Amino acid sequence: MQEFNREVAKQLGDLLRRAREEKDVPIEKVEAATFISERFLRALEEGRWEELPGKAYALGYTKIYARFLGLRQEEVVDLFLEAYGEGEKRNRPRETRRPVEAHSLRPPRKRRKTVLLAILFSLVALCGVLIVFFFAPFHPFVTENPGKNEEVLLADDLASPLPPESPPPSFPVVLRLVAEKVTWVDITSLGVTMFSGILVPGKTYVFRSEGPVEVSGDDGSAVQVWLNGEEKGYLAETPGPFHKTFVP
Repeated sequence: MQEFNREVAKQLGDLLRRAREEKDVPIEKVEAATFISERFLRALEEGRWEELPGKAYALGYTKIYARFLGLRQEEVVDLFLEAYGEGEKRNRPRETRRPVEAHSLRPPRKRRKTVLLAILFSLVALCGVLIVFFFAPFHPFVTENPGKNEEVLLADDLASPLPPESPPPSFPVVLRLVAEKVTWVDITSLGVTMFSGILVPGKTYVFRSEGPVEVSGDDGSAVQVWLNGEEKGYLAETPGPFHKTFVP
């Protein structure tokens, strides 16, 4: 078993750190979005993997972090395995399997006989049911001293109005957001936090409320917004922190 390669671990950590800094995302926001402790994130970036809970957790954290930063997971996983001296495992050729002989696919003769008997009994039972259905005498069911005839029952049924269907709930504020890049936003309404985190590019987010909706974040110029189905452009005209309120 090969020893742990700290240089490769440091190389992978530098890759994660540079990708995060290029996107200008603080590590605190990465912690909130990925649910990975800041202590473990810094250990990954600085190559101090001995502080992680274990190899399985370290691999999982690395995959989640790479996916969040938009990196290619295959390259990241290759570096991770190389740090543990397992980089060659992904390139090993698969063992060739022996072809299955034709006679092994044939069902046993006894089993085929059992299946044929089951089909025969099923056909006999079906014929019996059809004979009873078509040739048995029909005896109509008669009710003595009925309390109401058919017409009265129908009239009574029609006289009772059906309960009206409840209309679907409507919201005076329906907000739809689509981000063009990774952007952090906080969305509140009526004193309740509806969303706090990172908007993933290309994904649509819809928020509904009965009152004003307040949106704030670090860059609204990269987030398109629709209010009640009508396009309103972007959350902000220029890059930078913003705060905007949408009312009914």
